[in-house]
Amino acid sequence: MNEIDTRIKQIMGVLAKEDVLLFDVSQRLFNQQNLDESWLKNILEKPEGIDKLESFGSKFCRMQDTFIDKLTPLLLIKLGEISSSAINNLNKLERLNIVDNVNDWLDIRLLRNKLVDEYVDDISELLTHLLLAKKSYTQLHNSYLKAKNTLNENQ
Repeated sequence: MNEIDTRIKQIMGVLAKEDVLLFDVSQRLFNQQNLDESWLKNILEKPEGIDKLESFGSKFCRMQDTFIDKLTPLLLIKLGEISSSAINNLNKLERLNIVDNVNDWLDIRLLRNKLVDEYVDDISELLTHLLLAKKSYTQLHNSYLKAKNTLNENQ
């Protein structure tokens, strides 16, 4: 096994763990039918709720960082492509049918900053970000699985 294969295997192991942890915290955070402002206010009133919210945001950001920044360049090299900027790499992944839509991934990248780096005081704005992140987790999960399948096919 060469150095790239070894590193890809390590990163895929990390992504597998991140995927499970993100799924778990998603289930605990979004465990109600009505995900509205009153639900979010209730979450923010309790230390356990704030912990779940911060855990979700952190795990969401960590998984997309691992996928885009660590796996993608090596995956492209493994597939005979030239790694470039994140946007160019995402375009290549879209062409390879590993990501569904580059623009969605750019939104995920921007959402990362809104969940972790900025404290949002407006409840409705925070709710919008959270619901988008909840939806985006599915894209992240599916892209991880497609990358895994692509790697298995190219061994």
